This record gives sequence, structure tokens and C-alpha cells, in this order.
Amino acid sequence: MRRVRLLRFLSLCLLASATASCDGAPETRPAKVLFIGVDGATWDIAGPLMASGEMPNLKALVDRGFASNLATFQPSLSPVIWTTIATGKPKEVHGITDFVNATEHGPEPVLSNDRKVRAIWDLLGERDVRVGIVGWWLTWPAEIVNGFMVSSLSVLEAGLWKGSAYVGMPKQTHPPGWSKDLDLLVQAEQARAAETGKALFGALPDDYGTPMQKRVILDTRAALLSDQIFFESAKAFWKRDRVPFLAVYSGIVDVSSHRMWKYYRPKDKPQWRVPLEDVDALGEVIPNAYRWVDRKIGEIVAEADPDTLILVAADHGFHAEMRPGMSEDERSGGHEFALLPGLFVAAGPGVRHVDLRGDENAEIPSVFDLTPTLLHVFGLPRAADMQGRVYTGLFTPEHLAANPLVAEIPTYETSPRPTVAISAEDRAAVSGAKDNVVERLRSLGYLQGK
Repeated sequence: MRRVRLLRFLSLCLLASATASCDGAPETRPAKVLFIGVDGATWDIAGPLMASGEMPNLKALVDRGFASNLATFQPSLSPVIWTTIATGKPKEVHGITDFVNATEHGPEPVLSNDRKVRAIWDLLGERDVRVGIVGWWLTWPAEIVNGFMVSSLSVLEAGLWKGSAYVGMPKQTHPPGWSKDLDLLVQAEQARAAETGKALFGALPDDYGTPMQKRVILDTRAALLSDQIFFESAKAFWKRDRVPFLAVYSGIVDVSSHRMWKYYRPKDKPQWRVPLEDVDALGEVIPNAYRWVDRKIGEIVAEADPDTLILVAADHGFHAEMRPGMSEDERSGGHEFALLPGLFVAAGPGVRHVDLRGDENAEIPSVFDLTPTLLHVFGLPRAADMQGRVYTGLFTPEHLAANPLVAEIPTYETSPRPTVAISAEDRAAVSGAKDNVVERLRSLGYLQGK
């Protein structure tokens, strides 16, 4: 009788092996994913550039894969949405509600330890899927991951309100020993920042514009340098550690769209009176940012294995915007209080070949769906406490038949999320930037009334 029970148990294990191991734990499927986040990208701009051959790398992904809008929510604050993308949960659950934390001592920067739940890199890493995370919002101090991380820290004394990596800043990488290599890479990119900036500004004279125009040009150049650092470190570290899941974030499209919209589309607001010389000098900065990101997409996709699932996602779109009391020379593009979808592209194993951009009745993915869908790709279950779902519309019927959804579990939060100890010296390294963080965000309108 004991032998019969043993044979029956082994038979059931073999039958269930496609979705679970014999101890009841889900098994991960062999998979490779490259996830590129492009803050603020919209089909309104990317579509015409693709059609004219100016974004060939994104077009190549669309031509062999899936394209749609990506539904988002309001107010569309980037750190909030990118944390939702990484967790599948709303801000009330993941705990990131703004760019800063309000404390009795005044606004403080939001840090990685402030996130209350696990991100996709935790969920995969804890289940033996190695990950690489580069430049993602609110990842300083660098988290202890199964793989590598290059964190993103806002130090606005450097003229940047998006995050970046800086020489000598503590806790920017995991493993910690990679910080010296990151320092060398940052130094190299800083040395050629002027040449990099030509991709957006061409031969624009250094002294061009009013004081406000000089400031927004500096912001945009700094954001481009940050993205260059992140893309180059992603490529360099991925060659060192071929993790099956790599995610890299880019912010230049968002920054240029905030700052340069009136030069790109000067007729969007009848109140604007944009001199022709400014249109000539700055009118191509936004499309140049899209062209530059497209080149970077091509470079990093070229580093991926042919059987890699490629995802490109944007957290929201953009439009012309004027805010009471805010100079249009400082900011003329926005998104926070208009429900503007981002874009979504996927190509690779199991992906449907369909373009839903023009189908208003199509069921499209949302920012909540990306983490559950990524879990499915790796053979892991969605958790019932995630607001998002597995977006099955991304996959072919053949894929879904061969890779059925794993039965969901109640939660992945069965123990406290690991955090990183921050010393007084670490805090001192970022505290000097606090006032600049707050003032720069207020100048962009994010902190109105605070």
C-alpha cells in the first residue's frame, strides 16, 4: 500500500510539474526579459517619428510584436506610477504618494526604504530569478537584490530633479563593491557630457537664452547625462552579470517635454508668443529626445539574446499646459491632472503580433498589470492583493495553452520587506540636497500648496 501511495504521489508531481513543484511552490519557467521604462513617452510624438523612419528601433519592435496605449491614473506623479508599475499596487498600499515625505522637520526625500511592499525585483529574486535594476525611481539606497542594482538619487545641486548616479555617493550599487566601477563610468560620461548634449541641442551656443531658458536647458542637459549614465551602466553591468531580468529607466523624454513643449508646438496655446529664433533653436529638443532614446533602445536590445522578451513602457503621456502663477518659460508641458495614457510595446517569445493603437474599443494593459504579467512570464502566480491582473491579451493562444496561468496566491508579503541600513554619514550625503529638491519640485508645480 505504501508503494502504491508513493507511485500515485510521483504521478501527481509529474502531472503538476508544468506549474508547480512537488512541495507546492510554483516553479519558474526559463525566461529572459528586458524592460525599458521611458518616462512620459506618448504615441502622439513617437508615432509620427516612427512613420518617418526616425525611430527605427521602436518601430522594429512594433513591427514584430505588440503595441498599445498603457492606461494610467491621476494625478500622474512619476515616482508614484513607477512604483505601481513595479509592484502592481496603488499608492495607498505601496506607500509612495509623492516626490517628498512631509516630516516635522519639513519635506524629506523619499528613499527606497519608504516603499512598503516588495517590487518585481524582490519577487523574482526571492525565487531564484536574478535581476538587474538600473535607474529606477526611488531606489536609493540601493536595495539588496539577487543580482545587481544601480540606484537613482535626486541631488538637485547638480541641476537635476530626476535621479542620477554621482561620483562618491554611498550606497549607489548592489553589490556594494561595484561602486568604484560606477564611479569610473560616471566620470567618463561627465567628461563627454558636452558631446552627448549635442544629440538634443546640436550646436546651440552655451550662452543662448534668458536666465530662465538657460536654467531649463541645464536641467534638460543634466537629465540627458543621467540617462546616458544609466544606459551605459546597464550595458556594462549586464555584460558582467547576465541576469535573466533587466530593467532600465529613462527620464529625458519627460524632462524635455515639461521644459520645451512651447518651442516644439508653439501654436498649442494661443497665449504663447514664441519668437521664431527660439523655435529654430529649441523646437527640435523634444523629438531629438525621442530619437536619442530610440538609439539607446537599439543599443541595449542588441545586447539581449534573441529569445528575450522586450518590453517598452511609458507611465503617462503629455500635452501643452499652462498653470496659474507659473512662467511658460519654465514649464509648458504637463500631464499630472489629465488622464493621458502612456505607450506600451512588447516583442519576443509568445507575444501577439497586433497593433492596438488605433482601436478605441480594445482592452489595453494598465500600469497595474505589468508586475502580474511579468510574474506570469516567469511562471509565478499573481497575488490577490495586487490591483493589477495578468494581461493575457499580450500573448498568443499557443503561449497561453503551453503556459497556463498559475493559481493566484493571497499575498507575497508574508514577512517584512528587507530594507537597507542608512548611517548618519549616508544621511548627511543627501541632506544637503534637500532644499534644492523641494525648491526645484515646487518650481515645476509638483508641490503647489505645500
